[in-house]
Amino acid sequence: MFEYSDDGNHFLGVRKTAFGKTQMVYNFGGVEHHVYDVDAQNPSPQVLNAAVSKALKSHRVIPTLISTLAAQNITLRESF
Repeated sequence: MFEYSDDGNHFLGVRKTAFGKTQMVYNFGGVEHHVYDVDAQNPSPQVLNAAVSKALKSHRVIPTLISTLAAQNITLRESF
């Protein structure tokens, strides 16, 4: 699942790694790129998709994403 903000500047996507880990990918205008590991055992795709949609409607995309997921006891950790 992936989605762009209405203005097209922000991208958020959810992916599974080859090892089965869920990650969220964020890109801002091709300039800023971050990958986050989702710290939850088998997170619900519906919860992740709802969080992505809500975050992309916000002016503060990443803080909104983090707080929305935290409300569901899901944390993000930047992947290196």
